[in-house]
Order: sequence, then structure tokens, then C-alpha cells
Amino acid sequence: MPERIKVSEIMSDKPIAINTYETVQKAALIMRKNNISGLIVARGKFAVAMVTLKDIAIKVVTEALSSRNVKVKDVMSSRIITAQKDETLTEVAKRMISNDISRIPVLDKNDNILGIVTKTDLLRVMPALINLFYEKEKEETIPVPERLVTEGICEECRNYSDELREVNGRWLCEECAEIKTLIDP
Repeated sequence: MPERIKVSEIMSDKPIAINTYETVQKAALIMRKNNISGLIVARGKFAVAMVTLKDIAIKVVTEALSSRNVKVKDVMSSRIITAQKDETLTEVAKRMISNDISRIPVLDKNDNILGIVTKTDLLRVMPALINLFYEKEKEETIPVPERLVTEGICEECRNYSDELREVNGRWLCEECAEIKTLIDP
């Protein structure tokens, strides 16, 4: 279940990072080459921010700036939201939703970068999680016997009853059902 699955079990363990002093052009080229839409911005082994294609589009393209001259530090997010490797999928997914982010770096207890979890990573495990929920639900569901009482017109006396019972394949009111069971035990 997601409340027990650790984020470290689904994270990409080879995250791609870029330094703050690199150009936005280099960041965009790295993203294109790796078919990703965001990079961890790092100083050494420590994550300091994220830079995304959206950041580049908003801060460089819309201002008609040269991506060769703009540094990653000038367009990266101002704060970084991270996860610890022992956090659950549920905790991390909630954090991503509440902060409207698509990716989150995963750190160890010393804040070193271990990996990254993206919305795609979460979606990739969803079918299996849905199956687990379905199987667990099936196990916990108590079988309900077929409905023995219903309402309608008695097939014997033709009167309406709000308590019809099935007797030998026919729907009978309480009185006709009692008579039928006395006659045909």
C-alpha cells in the first residue's frame, strides 16, 4: 500500500543535476538529450533548487534573452522542496500536490542527493497500487446474501406488498408465502 511503500523504492536513482553557474542553454540541452523537463540544481552533493523548462520559458524566452548568457542561478526556483528516502509515497505525493510541483529530489539524512521522484514515477506505479487496493477490498468485503425480501405485486393474490419473498421462483406476499410453505413444505 502507498502508506507503506517508501519513496526510495520508486525514485530514479541517477538524477541529473546542474550547477548554478552553468548557462540556461546547457540546462535546456541536457533536458532535451535526456528527455526530461527539469533538473536538480546542485552545489556539490547538495540540492539547492530546481530548474525546469517552464522556468526557462517564463524567465528567458518571454524576455527574449539569450540562453547562452543567462545562468541557471538566474532562473532556478527560489526554494527547493525535498523528500527523505524513508518517506512514503503518500507523504511525498501530497507534498507534490500541495506545492504544485512535478518532481522532488530525494535526500539522505545528510541532505546528499540520492534520487528524484517525478509525477511520471508515481503514475507508473499507480496501476499496481490500484490492483492491490482492489484485491484487498475483495478480501475485506463481506458477501451479502441475495435479497430475500423486496416490494411489488404478489404473483399469487395480485396485491401490493412491501415485503415480497421468493418461494419456488415466485414472488409472494407474506400471507401467500406462509400458505404456500404450509401447503408445499
